[in-house]
Amino acid sequence: MSSELEQKIYRFYQSSTFYHVLFWSFMLVFLVVLNRSHDVLHLVLAKNFLNILFFIAIAYVNILYLIPEILSKSKTILYVLALVGIAILMTPVKIALFYLLHNDDSFSQLYYVENYHLPFLELILVAVASSIYKLFTDIIFHQNKTRELEKQNLTSELKFLKSQIDPHFFFNTLNSLYALTLKKSDQAPDTVLKLSNMMRYMLYECNDRTVPLQKEIDYIKNYIDLESIRHGNDFKVHLDIEGDAEGKEIMPLIFSPFVENSFKHGMRTQSENNYVNISLKIKDDHLFFNIENSNSPEESKHGVGGIGLENVKRRLKLVYPEKHMLRIKQDNDNYLVELYLKLLNTYHVV
Repeated sequence: MSSELEQKIYRFYQSSTFYHVLFWSFMLVFLVVLNRSHDVLHLVLAKNFLNILFFIAIAYVNILYLIPEILSKSKTILYVLALVGIAILMTPVKIALFYLLHNDDSFSQLYYVENYHLPFLELILVAVASSIYKLFTDIIFHQNKTRELEKQNLTSELKFLKSQIDPHFFFNTLNSLYALTLKKSDQAPDTVLKLSNMMRYMLYECNDRTVPLQKEIDYIKNYIDLESIRHGNDFKVHLDIEGDAEGKEIMPLIFSPFVENSFKHGMRTQSENNYVNISLKIKDDHLFFNIENSNSPEESKHGVGGIGLENVKRRLKLVYPEKHMLRIKQDNDNYLVELYLKLLNTYHVV
C-alpha cells in the first residue's frame, strides 16, 4: 500500500472520530430517555453509561479485529464462534457491575440474575449492527478507492497516449516547414501556427479528464492541414462535420489514434487512389465518428492496430462504460472505424 493511500486512510478514520463520538453520545441520551425504571437520575446515567461502554467494546473489537483478521479470511465459523464467545465472556461482567450498582435494591439484583440472557442478546445485537456498519463503510471505501485508481489509470494512459503520438509526424512537418521557408511560401506562417496550436493542446490543454469537443475538432483539422502540406496532391482527404459542438465535453485525444492510424497506413504506398474520409456528426448528446482510409493488401495481411488503438479502447471502457460503441472493419481495399459516444454537457469520470 502506498504511503499516499495510507495517509488517506488515516485521515478518513481521523475525520470520522468526531462522528463516532457523536453517535455514541446520541445513543447514551437515547437510552436514558427510553429508560422506564424508577431509579434516580444518577443511577440511570450510570447504568446506561455502562451499557454504552460494553457496546463500544464489542463493536470495536468486532470492527478492528474480528472482521479484518478472521471474517475477511473466510473463516466464517471461527468468526461467529469468536463473536459469540466474546459476548458470553462480557455478559457476566456486565451483570456483575449492574448487580453492584443496585446493592441496596435486591429486587433489581434478582431481575438481572434471572434475565441474564438479555445483556447477552443486547451485545449480540450491537455486534451484528457493527458488522453491518463495517460492511457498508468498506463497500463505500473500496468504491472510492476503485474510482481513484481508475482516475489514476486514466491519467497514466493519457500520458502514455501522448508519448505514443508519432514523432515522425512532427519531424516531417518541420521538414515541410523548412521547405516552405526556403521557397518563402505564404503557407509557412500558417503552418507554424497550426503546429504550435497542436503542441500546446497536447502538452497543456488536454491534461483534464474532459476537454471541449470543439478543441478536439480543431486538433483534427490542424492535423489534416499539416498532412495535406506534406503529401500535396498525392491523396484525397475529406472532412465532414455536422452538428453543434458548443457546450459538449469529450475525453481528450480520443480521435487522435484513429486519425494518425488512417494517415500512417492509408499513405503507406504511393498511389493516386489513396484517401482518408472523416465524418463527425453531433446530434444532441450523441456523437458519431467515422473514419475510412485506403488500405493495401500488405496492410490487410499484417493487420492495422497497435498500442495506441488498444490504449484508446481501454480509455473508452473506463470513461464511457456502456455509453460507447466501437467497430473496426478491414479488407483488402479499405479500413473503417465507426465510433459512437453518448456525450454529456458536463461529464464526470465514473
